[in-house]
Amino acid sequence: MANWAWPEIIDEDSARDAAHLAGGWAGVVAGFTTLFAVLSIFGGISVMGIGPLSLIDAALFAVVAWQTWRGSRAFAVGGLGLYSLGVVYNVATHPPGVGILTIIIMLALINGVRGTLGLHKFVEQRKQLEMAQPPPMAYHAAMPTTSVPPPPPLPPEQPK
Repeated sequence: MANWAWPEIIDEDSARDAAHLAGGWAGVVAGFTTLFAVLSIFGGISVMGIGPLSLIDAALFAVVAWQTWRGSRAFAVGGLGLYSLGVVYNVATHPPGVGILTIIIMLALINGVRGTLGLHKFVEQRKQLEMAQPPPMAYHAAMPTTSVPPPPPLPPEQPK
């Protein structure tokens, strides 16, 4: 993926790559949220309002990461929505609330939605193409066979 910010999704492989990248970033979100939630429980350190209840958010993002990696459209859209709501909440409660990492993750999740939608489109096109074309052996099986041997060759002509 040469253009990581807005990859070109032109086939099944590029769509899968975008979904995998989004799943990876959702996993990063789950990991950091877990880390900060545990720090708030045991260390008394609160980072950007992340508290013990954020473990629920981390668990949701772990599921989103796993399902987006697998190509789930619903979880990719849900993960983007969940992250967007989190960003809006952070902007409202902890201005400015948006950094470069937020933008990178948001782009990755948007591309994950694009990738999962494209993945399903390309898989469906491939299935329709496979159904439209008969299997290669169908022509050979349908060809008639003969059990009669070919006629013997004609004898050479004799000079007169």
